[in-house]
Amino acid sequence: MPKLTYLRPWHKRAIEMRWLSVPYEEIAKEVGVSHDTVKSWFRAKGFLREAYNQYANDQILIRKLQDKKERINTLNRNNRQQEAVNSLSLPIRKAFQKLPPKDRDEVMERFNELNKLHQPTLTHTKKREK
Repeated sequence: MPKLTYLRPWHKRAIEMRWLSVPYEEIAKEVGVSHDTVKSWFRAKGFLREAYNQYANDQILIRKLQDKKERINTLNRNNRQQEAVNSLSLPIRKAFQKLPPKDRDEVMERFNELNKLHQPTLTHTKKREK
């Protein structure tokens, strides 16, 4: 069976379209062959079956790598945000200590209100007793 790299452009296009679940009729029109020819290409021992399987495995791997990359980017963004918060922590504490006690109480009260708004709410379920 041919390897994906040695196929004609219309064979590669048929494989891509099949991966995208395009019906055989549309693939046949796109690549200029009959519906039956396209069907035969993708049968168990068809001309393009091995190349299609290789392409499918590659696409699955690409998706997994993209998902991992997105997760890493999210973690990096979260780390940068945390570093920014940490870098502000000391100057904020120093400024807070310079406030008069009454103002400190008001600031803390407002901080606690805002903190409650941004806390995720956890729901607890009771276990059924037997």
